[in-house]
Amino acid sequence: MTGPGGAARARTPRRLKLRTRLALAATLAVAIGIGAGVSFAYLALRSELLGSVDDQLGHQVQAAQHFLIPNGNSFTPPPDRPHPGGAGNGTGFGNGLRRQFGDSVSDMQVVYADGRTDKPSTQTDALPVSASDLAVAAGKQSEQFRTIGVGDGTVRMITAPLGGGAAVQIALPLNGVEGQLNQIGLELLIAAAAGVLCSGFLGWWVTRTALRPVARLTETAERITATKDLAHRLDVAERSDRDELGRLAGSFNAMLDAVQDSTERQRQLVADASHELRTPLTSLRTNIEVLRKIDRLDPQDRSALIDSVLIGIDDLTGLVTDTVELARGEEPAAAIEEFRWDLLVERSVDRARGHWPDVLFRADLSACEVAGVPERVTRAVANLLDNAAKFSGGSGEVEVGLADGTLSVRDHGPGIPEEDLPHVFDRFYRSAKMRDRPGSGLGLAIVAQVADSHRGTVHASNAPGGGALLTLSLPVLPPPAD
Repeated sequence: MTGPGGAARARTPRRLKLRTRLALAATLAVAIGIGAGVSFAYLALRSELLGSVDDQLGHQVQAAQHFLIPNGNSFTPPPDRPHPGGAGNGTGFGNGLRRQFGDSVSDMQVVYADGRTDKPSTQTDALPVSASDLAVAAGKQSEQFRTIGVGDGTVRMITAPLGGGAAVQIALPLNGVEGQLNQIGLELLIAAAAGVLCSGFLGWWVTRTALRPVARLTETAERITATKDLAHRLDVAERSDRDELGRLAGSFNAMLDAVQDSTERQRQLVADASHELRTPLTSLRTNIEVLRKIDRLDPQDRSALIDSVLIGIDDLTGLVTDTVELARGEEPAAAIEEFRWDLLVERSVDRARGHWPDVLFRADLSACEVAGVPERVTRAVANLLDNAAKFSGGSGEVEVGLADGTLSVRDHGPGIPEEDLPHVFDRFYRSAKMRDRPGSGLGLAIVAQVADSHRGTVHASNAPGGGALLTLSLPVLPPPAD
């Protein structure tokens, strides 16, 4: 039984696909354009045809003004024209006009200012007379054109003044014009419909072709979601980076590379951490089992056992702390701020002096300003100092320098074996000759991660005269303008 929520979802119309929406939008835009063009063409043609009819009416009015002569209070044809009916009944008037203008004249009549009309005897329908027509007859208005219905048809009529309180009305049928307009309108409508259908098909084909990379991207994303396999990539065609979709595909592949690399590094970190945790946990378990028999130990052994347990806890705590630090990744942009790196290093050296009282730290620091997360940079500097002090044997001299955004830390210990130099910044890496020294092998890995997250670099080498030289370089901010 479907619940209310399910019924609401069932009634919700499914959203159209993007390519369908784009095709419909393109078709609508083309339809509007074609409709506007067809309408303009139709109206322009209609105006042109009516203009031709108006020109013809104007020529016939000029002929009528020369043909008709005033006769008292009316107009008649000239005396040489047959006029059997006399003025008033319009018989000769009509025949004369018919012979003058030919059969193309549909309707005609003379209208007087007092409302009288005179039309040919052979003309069945009288032309309608309006107040404006009487005003033209009275000489108050100029000639005017209008389209009217007469009998069963439509005519275009002109009312033009004759003078002497009269005006002539001549009408031409619009049957031929309307027939042409209807035929042309039908043809334009068919052409417009064909154009809209063609544009709809072309719009669908173009959007389908153009959005094919997006469809492949969607399929790849769905495949990755289903299989959890980050090895899938989009096939980026040659020179496809010149358009937006090609750049999108390239950016998607780059994002997958970054996600896959981050995931693999996290998995490797978990695996390495699990491996490294076994040693201190095993040691703690052994010591705790011995603690069960602590009453059998003499005071010296008991104290050594407790010290061993505390050292194991410290090692475990440091390992967990360093592992969590490595798992943090890059800091959000909101945590980045500008700070004086030389002052930060100076404070770190002071703390290192307190932690390693038998080590002589010499510092030569030049003022510089960088942008980053002060807490992370402080941790990296402290790790470099602790590493130098540790591999100096807890005594001796450590030289610290800062110039042009590069921090250098040199110890006077045994140095780093050449085969180990490429790996000193790897996670959990410890030289075979240095495994007896305390540490988890994560300190320098944290330094490398801080450098990478701050767009910096790290480097390890052996200093001339002995000892290791480690450097951390960060981009320096330009000095403020005066």
